[in-house]
Amino acid sequence: MSVQRLRQPEYTGKNRCTPCTIVNTAIAIFISVLASIISPVLGPTVFLASMLTIYLRGYLVPGTPKLTKRYVPDGVLRWFDKEAPNRSSDTEVRVNPEAVLLECNAVEPTEDGTDLELSSSFEQSWRSGMQSVTNPGINEIRSTISGVNNHLNFEQSGDSVIAHKNGEVVGQWDSTAAITADVAAANELVQRSPSWKKMTFAEKARILMSLRVFLEKCPACEGDIRLEDDVVESCCRSYDVIAASCTACDSQLFETEWNEELEATA
Repeated sequence: MSVQRLRQPEYTGKNRCTPCTIVNTAIAIFISVLASIISPVLGPTVFLASMLTIYLRGYLVPGTPKLTKRYVPDGVLRWFDKEAPNRSSDTEVRVNPEAVLLECNAVEPTEDGTDLELSSSFEQSWRSGMQSVTNPGINEIRSTISGVNNHLNFEQSGDSVIAHKNGEVVGQWDSTAAITADVAAANELVQRSPSWKKMTFAEKARILMSLRVFLEKCPACEGDIRLEDDVVESCCRSYDVIAASCTACDSQLFETEWNEELEATA
């Protein structure tokens, strides 16, 4: 029988689950140590066989995804989850987006004081700015949001752009509409916020993503924005997401994991 026939593509390659692999590698090491006590030769043999199984099958112990979901802390799983949207680095963000937006009068309390909304002056300037943005892409993100060389790496797939710094995600845009919104907003915020130029790229990206929550019309086609929530299932965890997309052109404005912080500000 060919070794490749033993491979489980749903759990290997690009579908390999990092938490499950780590858990099973630890188990393989533990079993190998016990085997080494019995025989010095048996230990390495067990370890190699175990690692080959993990390589081909994705895990050593049957039912690993369920065990990982149950016993590994969700915070650890979230860190490794490839499917989690907008998994940006908290180590780079030391500002409160809501406080910054209130301070520069980009948003203001609603009449009943229970929520926030765009200020009329900012909304007008933002919409005007979006109409003047042409060919939104990596160059516009780099020059408008970062301002200086922040040693960033950008990855583009279709219209989607992800910014990395030191291996961590520090910004994510799922469409040219999202890029258009952020470039226009950044051009306005640099004039309103005294601290804007001193912020890290990740802080600016987090503030700009927060602003997209307030959009009612698509920056690309003026279609209505649809806000939805859903449950996403990955190999060893499930999580709630909230997403906004255009009902006309289907451009996605943002998708982020729903958590207690979002719930407190909703």
